[in-house]
Amino acid sequence: MLRQHVKILAQHTEIKSFLPLMSTLTPHTLCPCGSPLHFKQCCELIITGDKTAPTAEALMRARYSAHACGAVDYLMDSWWPEERANINRPEVEQWVKSSEWLKLSILDTESGQADDNEGWVSFIAHYKHDGRLQQHGEHSYFQKLDGLWYFVSGENLPEAPKKIGRNDPCPCGSGKKFKRCCKTVA
Repeated sequence: MLRQHVKILAQHTEIKSFLPLMSTLTPHTLCPCGSPLHFKQCCELIITGDKTAPTAEALMRARYSAHACGAVDYLMDSWWPEERANINRPEVEQWVKSSEWLKLSILDTESGQADDNEGWVSFIAHYKHDGRLQQHGEHSYFQKLDGLWYFVSGENLPEAPKKIGRNDPCPCGSGKKFKRCCKTVA
Protein backbone atom coordinates (compact mmCIF):
# COMPACT_ATOMS: atom_id res chain seq x y z
CA MET A 1 0.00 0.00 0.00
CA LEU A 2 1.28 3.43 -0.87
CA ARG A 3 1.72 5.75 2.06
CA GLN A 4 2.64 9.38 2.51
CA HIS A 5 5.39 10.15 5.02
CA VAL A 6 4.66 12.83 7.55
CA LYS A 7 6.72 14.29 10.38
CA ILE A 8 5.05 15.42 13.55
CA LEU A 9 7.03 16.94 16.40
CA ALA A 10 5.93 16.14 19.91
CA GLN A 11 7.89 16.59 23.11
CA HIS A 12 10.96 17.52 21.07
CA THR A 13 10.97 14.04 19.50
CA GLU A 14 10.37 13.33 15.85
CA ILE A 15 7.40 11.04 15.40
CA LYS A 16 6.62 9.62 11.99
CA SER A 17 3.02 9.28 10.95
CA PHE A 18 1.60 7.72 7.82
CA LEU A 19 -1.66 8.38 6.02
CA PRO A 20 -2.84 5.56 3.79
CA LEU A 21 -3.95 6.69 0.37
CA MET A 22 -7.53 5.52 0.48
CA SER A 23 -9.25 4.94 -2.85
CA THR A 24 -12.58 5.86 -1.24
CA LEU A 25 -11.32 9.33 -0.28
CA THR A 26 -11.04 11.23 -3.54
CA PRO A 27 -10.32 14.98 -3.85
CA HIS A 28 -14.09 15.51 -4.00
CA THR A 29 -15.01 13.32 -1.00
CA LEU A 30 -16.54 15.27 1.87
CA CYS A 31 -14.56 15.02 5.07
CA PRO A 32 -15.63 12.09 7.28
CA CYS A 33 -15.72 14.47 10.28
CA GLY A 34 -19.01 15.92 9.01
CA SER A 35 -17.77 19.34 7.94
CA PRO A 36 -18.98 20.67 4.58
CA LEU A 37 -15.35 20.75 3.34
CA HIS A 38 -13.61 18.12 1.25
CA PHE A 39 -11.28 15.79 3.15
CA LYS A 40 -8.20 17.28 1.45
CA GLN A 41 -9.21 20.76 2.66
CA CYS A 42 -10.15 19.67 6.17
CA CYS A 43 -8.86 16.82 8.35
CA GLU A 44 -6.31 15.47 5.89
CA LEU A 45 -4.26 18.63 6.46
CA ILE A 46 -4.14 17.87 10.19
CA ILE A 47 -3.54 14.13 9.79
CA THR A 48 -0.63 14.70 7.41
CA GLY A 49 0.89 17.41 9.61
CA ASP A 50 0.47 20.19 7.02
CA LYS A 51 -1.62 22.01 9.63
CA THR A 52 -1.99 21.66 13.39
CA ALA A 53 -5.37 21.26 15.05
CA PRO A 54 -6.28 24.76 16.29
CA THR A 55 -8.80 23.48 18.88
CA ALA A 56 -9.62 20.35 20.86
CA GLU A 57 -12.69 19.84 18.67
CA ALA A 58 -10.57 20.05 15.50
CA LEU A 59 -8.29 17.34 16.93
CA MET A 60 -11.34 15.22 17.80
CA ARG A 61 -12.64 15.57 14.25
CA ALA A 62 -9.21 14.72 12.78
CA ARG A 63 -8.97 11.65 15.02
CA TYR A 64 -12.41 10.49 13.84
CA SER A 65 -11.33 11.01 10.22
CA ALA A 66 -8.14 9.05 10.97
CA HIS A 67 -10.36 6.17 12.10
CA ALA A 68 -12.34 6.48 8.86
CA CYS A 69 -9.28 6.41 6.60
CA GLY A 70 -7.22 3.95 8.64
CA ALA A 71 -4.48 6.38 9.73
CA VAL A 72 -3.55 4.45 12.88
CA ASP A 73 -0.12 6.11 13.10
CA TYR A 74 -1.83 9.49 13.44
CA LEU A 75 -4.16 8.15 16.12
CA MET A 76 -1.17 6.93 18.11
CA ASP A 77 0.82 10.14 17.54
CA SER A 78 -2.07 12.35 18.67
CA TRP A 79 -2.46 10.48 21.96
CA TRP A 80 -0.99 12.24 25.03
CA PRO A 81 2.69 11.14 25.05
CA GLU A 82 2.58 9.70 28.58
CA GLU A 83 -0.54 7.67 27.76
CA ARG A 84 0.76 6.21 24.49
CA ALA A 85 2.72 3.42 26.21
CA ASN A 86 -0.52 2.16 27.80
CA ILE A 87 -2.33 1.85 24.47
CA ASN A 88 -2.53 -1.52 22.74
CA ARG A 89 -1.78 -0.51 19.16
CA PRO A 90 -2.82 -3.85 17.58
CA GLU A 91 -6.24 -3.57 19.26
CA VAL A 92 -6.66 0.00 18.02
CA GLU A 93 -5.62 -1.03 14.52
CA GLN A 94 -7.99 -4.02 14.51
CA TRP A 95 -10.96 -1.87 15.65
CA VAL A 96 -10.20 0.86 13.09
CA LYS A 97 -9.76 -1.49 10.17
CA SER A 98 -12.63 -3.85 10.97
CA SER A 99 -15.17 -1.04 11.28
CA GLU A 100 -16.91 1.11 8.70
CA TRP A 101 -17.01 4.64 10.08
CA LEU A 102 -20.31 6.29 9.14
CA LYS A 103 -20.88 9.56 10.97
CA LEU A 104 -19.56 11.79 13.75
CA SER A 105 -21.94 13.75 15.97
CA ILE A 106 -20.37 16.40 18.21
CA LEU A 107 -22.64 16.84 21.22
CA ASP A 108 -20.78 19.47 23.23
CA THR A 109 -17.44 21.19 23.71
CA GLU A 110 -16.08 22.81 26.86
CA SER A 111 -13.05 25.09 26.58
CA GLY A 112 -10.48 23.67 24.16
CA GLN A 113 -10.21 26.84 22.08
CA ALA A 114 -6.97 28.08 20.49
CA ASP A 115 -6.00 30.07 23.62
CA ASP A 116 -6.88 27.28 26.08
CA ASN A 117 -4.56 24.55 27.38
CA GLU A 118 -7.23 21.94 27.99
CA GLY A 119 -10.68 21.10 26.72
CA TRP A 120 -13.43 18.49 26.58
CA VAL A 121 -15.43 17.23 23.62
CA SER A 122 -18.49 14.97 23.89
CA PHE A 123 -19.34 13.03 20.76
CA ILE A 124 -20.99 9.96 19.29
CA ALA A 125 -19.21 8.02 16.54
CA HIS A 126 -21.57 5.92 14.42
CA TYR A 127 -20.05 2.88 12.71
CA LYS A 128 -20.68 -0.66 11.52
CA HIS A 129 -18.77 -3.55 13.02
CA ASP A 130 -19.40 -7.12 11.86
CA GLY A 131 -22.31 -5.78 9.80
CA ARG A 132 -24.09 -4.32 12.84
CA LEU A 133 -24.73 -0.65 13.49
CA GLN A 134 -22.85 0.54 16.56
CA GLN A 135 -22.22 3.83 18.28
CA HIS A 136 -19.46 4.92 20.61
CA GLY A 137 -20.27 7.90 22.82
CA GLU A 138 -17.50 9.55 24.77
CA HIS A 139 -16.64 12.64 26.84
CA SER A 140 -13.00 13.17 25.81
CA TYR A 141 -10.32 15.19 27.56
CA PHE A 142 -7.66 17.03 25.52
CA GLN A 143 -4.53 18.92 26.58
CA LYS A 144 -2.04 21.11 24.79
CA LEU A 145 1.71 20.46 24.96
CA ASP A 146 4.21 22.73 23.23
CA GLY A 147 1.37 24.32 21.28
CA LEU A 148 -0.09 21.01 20.01
CA TRP A 149 -3.39 19.44 21.07
CA TYR A 150 -3.41 15.80 22.25
CA PHE A 151 -6.13 13.34 23.23
CA VAL A 152 -5.54 12.37 26.88
CA SER A 153 -8.48 10.21 27.96
CA GLY A 154 -12.18 9.64 27.63
CA GLU A 155 -15.17 8.42 29.59
CA ASN A 156 -17.87 6.46 27.83
CA LEU A 157 -21.21 8.22 27.70
CA PRO A 158 -24.16 6.26 29.08
CA GLU A 159 -26.01 4.50 26.31
CA ALA A 160 -29.48 5.76 25.61
CA PRO A 161 -31.40 2.82 24.22
CA LYS A 162 -33.25 3.91 21.13
CA LYS A 163 -35.06 1.62 18.80
CA ILE A 164 -34.69 2.71 15.23
CA GLY A 165 -37.97 2.47 13.39
CA ARG A 166 -37.91 1.14 9.85
CA ASN A 167 -39.17 4.49 8.50
CA ASP A 168 -36.72 6.58 10.57
CA PRO A 169 -33.74 8.20 8.84
CA CYS A 170 -30.78 5.82 8.81
CA PRO A 171 -28.25 6.75 11.52
CA CYS A 172 -25.39 6.27 9.04
CA GLY A 173 -26.25 9.67 7.55
CA SER A 174 -27.07 8.42 4.05
CA GLY A 175 -30.37 10.31 3.95
CA LYS A 176 -32.25 7.07 3.20
CA LYS A 177 -34.85 5.43 5.39
CA PHE A 178 -33.41 2.82 7.76
CA LYS A 179 -35.41 0.02 6.07
CA ARG A 180 -33.79 0.81 2.69
CA CYS A 181 -30.25 1.25 4.01
CA CYS A 182 -28.52 -0.37 6.96
CA LYS A 183 -31.48 -2.52 8.08
CA THR A 184 -31.00 -4.62 4.97
CA VAL A 185 -27.41 -5.30 6.06
CA ALA A 186 -28.15 -5.89 9.78
